[in-house]
Amino acid sequence: MIRLFSLKEESKTIKILLLISCLTLFALILLSIFYYGNSTLLGNFYEPNNDDVKFIRSAWNLAQTGIYSYHRPPEATVFMMPGLPFILSFLMHIFGKFGGITALRLIQAVFQILSLLLVFFIARKLFNSKVAIIAVILNLLCVWEIWIPNLVLTETFFKFLVLCLMFFSLYALEENKLKYYALGGLFLGLSALFRPTIVTYPILILIMWIIKKVRFKDALKYTLVVAGIFCIVMSPWWIRNYSIFHRFIPLTLSTGNPMLQGTFISYNQKTKATDGLDYTNYNTKDPKLTEIEKNDMEIALSNYRIKTLFPKQPFKFIYWYTISKGWIQVNFPFYWKEIFGINVTKAINYNYLLLLLGTLGAIYYFMSKNKNKLVILPIATIIYFVIVYLPFYTMGRYFYPALPYVIILASYFIVNMFNKFRPAAK
Repeated sequence: MIRLFSLKEESKTIKILLLISCLTLFALILLSIFYYGNSTLLGNFYEPNNDDVKFIRSAWNLAQTGIYSYHRPPEATVFMMPGLPFILSFLMHIFGKFGGITALRLIQAVFQILSLLLVFFIARKLFNSKVAIIAVILNLLCVWEIWIPNLVLTETFFKFLVLCLMFFSLYALEENKLKYYALGGLFLGLSALFRPTIVTYPILILIMWIIKKVRFKDALKYTLVVAGIFCIVMSPWWIRNYSIFHRFIPLTLSTGNPMLQGTFISYNQKTKATDGLDYTNYNTKDPKLTEIEKNDMEIALSNYRIKTLFPKQPFKFIYWYTISKGWIQVNFPFYWKEIFGINVTKAINYNYLLLLLGTLGAIYYFMSKNKNKLVILPIATIIYFVIVYLPFYTMGRYFYPALPYVIILASYFIVNMFNKFRPAAK
């Protein structure tokens, strides 16, 4: 296993650049943590109005009472996956209510460095060390990689776990060894404890099996192993949910609100006044509704809106649920507050550059004669992260875990263009 992460065969230049990149990113994140403190919070403690402060409140309540809640403490929740609140609650037990928040940010700084290293190892696996180190440098230049570890959100951990999932998936597909599929199942389960949208990732592995013509017998064996480990990882969550809610809840019951918001074209909810629909039976703001009842009502209202409005404007809704929502995800990076004097416009322009180079890299890959078929998996993963959120409210935050693969493709294109057009040695 150690050989997968070995740098023994790398040149001195690669090693130095990798070390400098990791130390630079770590230093910048640490500086931002202690300089900006809680000013990076997207909500506020007095009126929990964003996921970050709600996660903090959940962790406080969990540490004090042992009850995992979200919207209405101390009412038990199944609205959010438990990964982040449980980690934060554990840290609060050790370092206190506010010390735990700082500890979380420091741990997230470490995980950002580990993610940067995984970008290197994945790119090296897919292409070569030159592509890998350029990908690291391109990733280092993303200001949001410094900003995001300051947040009390799932992004840092989730991106790291998905990178681990991708890394071991590549080795599983190439070497057909059960241990790599087992590790894939482990990281699939751990990822799902932070974000439920990853659970359909095995569809991509199925596509890769078809491309690589994996035998049905082997595919079945791998599926059983992955499913078994996934179930073991998820079982504490399932048992907890059943004991409290007396029903099997595999992930969350939280799709109602993002699904409902997603039914409004351009997110313009003012159209409720003119769309001609009867909302009498859908009072989603009724304080008597439980968290689950409210979610069920929002799903019912979403279905009602689509069923009624889609026949009136089919092409408009099709465009909204494909091109428009897809573009909303990719065109604006998850960088909502300025740090170190780098404004949002500069971040957006850099994001556009990465998207352009990444797209060119994908095109160049498919036009190449000698292709590593494994590259199809990260390309499919980029598409996956766009498609999986199309039914819901979408934004750049949800595309963040896919950006490492865009960066790798961008690096691949840069290296190939440099090799193609550099002056011939005399």
